Amino acid sequence: MPKRIIPIDELVILPFEGTPAEAVHELADALVARGIAARVEAPASLPAAAYSRERDQYRADILLEVARGYQARRVLAVTDEDLFAAGLNFVFGIAQCPGRACVVSSARLLAGADPGLFRVRLLKEALHELGHTLGLEHCADLHCVMHFSNTLGDTDRKNAAFCLRCLVRLAQSTEAGL
Repeated sequence: MPKRIIPIDELVILPFEGTPAEAVHELADALVARGIAARVEAPASLPAAAYSRERDQYRADILLEVARGYQARRVLAVTDEDLFAAGLNFVFGIAQCPGRACVVSSARLLAGADPGLFRVRLLKEALHELGHTLGLEHCADLHCVMHFSNTLGDTDRKNAAFCLRCLVRLAQSTEAGL
């Protein structure tokens, strides 16, 4: 097994219905390659209450509640639906910070992307939200995976890796038992 940089020894990936299985399994493989023990569960139903007809989007906080309700040490929910949160037009993802659950959306990550770029974008957003579950806040380093992505350009610019400062914080959170 590869050296584990991100301290997650059990991760359940919970796809929401309609999310392409191939994308979810490729994400799981990419996380496993980074030393995260990830497994994919059967798809969960999208809660009707999460859908906003006015916006034609889903409320990220409601999907996060579904993920939080899943019995696992850490949960990464994945949807292909477009998400929004209070005060934001859209979000690529949302997480408890710190906590055990997060959600990412692939909806906007597909724009202008070939399959390889899409996979990298999805991995970056998953690592970003998982970093939040471990207590990491947004990072000022433009290339750190914990840098806030307001646009796809922001996501494309950052690496699928934590900067040294965030790695130190991850090590500290591991020692603190998060």
